[in-house]
Amino acid sequence: MEMIKLILLVAVAYAFIETGWAADVSCITVDRAISTCGQYLIGMAFDPTAECCSGMRSIHEAASSVQARRETCNCIRQTVSMYSDLNDHAARTLTGKCGVKAGIPISRDIDCSR
Repeated sequence: MEMIKLILLVAVAYAFIETGWAADVSCITVDRAISTCGQYLIGMAFDPTAECCSGMRSIHEAASSVQARRETCNCIRQTVSMYSDLNDHAARTLTGKCGVKAGIPISRDIDCSR
């Protein structure tokens, strides 16, 4: 009986992930990662912190499929739009300063449809 419960639990969790019901989790992860970059993004720090860069690498590595990149991109745009004092130059250079190759750009105007 316990095995059946475990199988059902795994099936339900898989359904949540596949149908996008877990999308909020990815946005929370993106929000947390970007929040560690706050000082850099508002121009109060010359370089992003190691914690910030670690977060940038992890969210970009998680966006491995086209759909995941679009979802991550939308989360980035949503999170960055909350920064009224965003330094656009800092945002554009963040992934490069963190050594993230071909990462999703950090920008309020990012086009997530591509």
